[in-house]
Amino acid sequence: MQGKRYKWGNLNMNIIVTNQYKDLIEGTNIEIMKELNGVFKVSEIANSFNSIFYKKLIIDATALERFPKEDVLKDLAKAFDTEKLILFLPPDNSPPKKFLSFLVSLNIYNFTDNVKGLLELVNRSNTYDDVKDFVVVNEVPENRDLSLNFSQDTIQIENGRIILGIKNVTKDSGSTSLVYMLKKTLEEVHKKDVIAVEIDKRDFIFYNAKNMYSIAKNKLGEFFSLVSPSQIVLVDLDESNDIDICTDVIYLVEPSLYKINQLIMNDRNAFTKLKGKKVVLNNNLLAEKDINIFAREAGISIYFSLPPLNDRIFNPILNQLLSKLGLISEQDERPKKGLFDFFK
Repeated sequence: MQGKRYKWGNLNMNIIVTNQYKDLIEGTNIEIMKELNGVFKVSEIANSFNSIFYKKLIIDATALERFPKEDVLKDLAKAFDTEKLILFLPPDNSPPKKFLSFLVSLNIYNFTDNVKGLLELVNRSNTYDDVKDFVVVNEVPENRDLSLNFSQDTIQIENGRIILGIKNVTKDSGSTSLVYMLKKTLEEVHKKDVIAVEIDKRDFIFYNAKNMYSIAKNKLGEFFSLVSPSQIVLVDLDESNDIDICTDVIYLVEPSLYKINQLIMNDRNAFTKLKGKKVVLNNNLLAEKDINIFAREAGISIYFSLPPLNDRIFNPILNQLLSKLGLISEQDERPKKGLFDFFK
């Protein structure tokens, strides 16, 4: 079409999805290989471009059906590589900071409401450092005492702050899913104020849940400075060694023969290092007597045992773990409301 820069066969080109701000976006010098115009579901956009390679996907927010509903934004973050996604927000309707914070929590860092910002994002994607000021973890007075200092790679914890780390010992033992289920149980059953953090990875995006943040290790101090002392923080340590940021850590071991042999082959002293630690058997199918044999042979004590769990439902056994960790009181182990209230 005349006046537009449509080019094909070059991976350095961009795709645009436009609606109300079609003329504004097309008026830039951005090179375009394909365009959709109208209002679409996220799935329709994804299906249109799932076999096309492109530099950036620029979406006019008004082209998203039911924007700015949270489920729409979650679907958007899940459907596309957020590093290549640029969300063009309505210039005449400034969004609240909480909305921008929600975008950041979904790892959608590339958003703007002006042409200059759009051109900059086409050439360079934002990092967390560029959008960290939009993060709103909790509304608190600006002069509050955070009691949390950051120096290089260590964080000093004071004044009763709760930061629970969940660390995989055997490979892929389920730290991410356990963090999600513990957070959901604490929030929806016990009405606790909880956030979750993963370090140098982006697995939380697949859960599409609020207040689950993917943070670079060197930005942890800045992030934690925004956290209210009253909030419970769950840290997905995965296989990292950043345990010094936590006030307590549980160590996940999946006791299958394959996982245990793999662990010992990589580190013959693995169980020696677990002595005195809170070892949780995760995805455990061993009978009680076999658990005792395993603990005796490994020379460790077992803090708690979890069977394979369904992350779509409420799992009552998590109440027992949370109670043992001191995150809920014993009388809170059972939700006072009906089971189906968990989904409300």
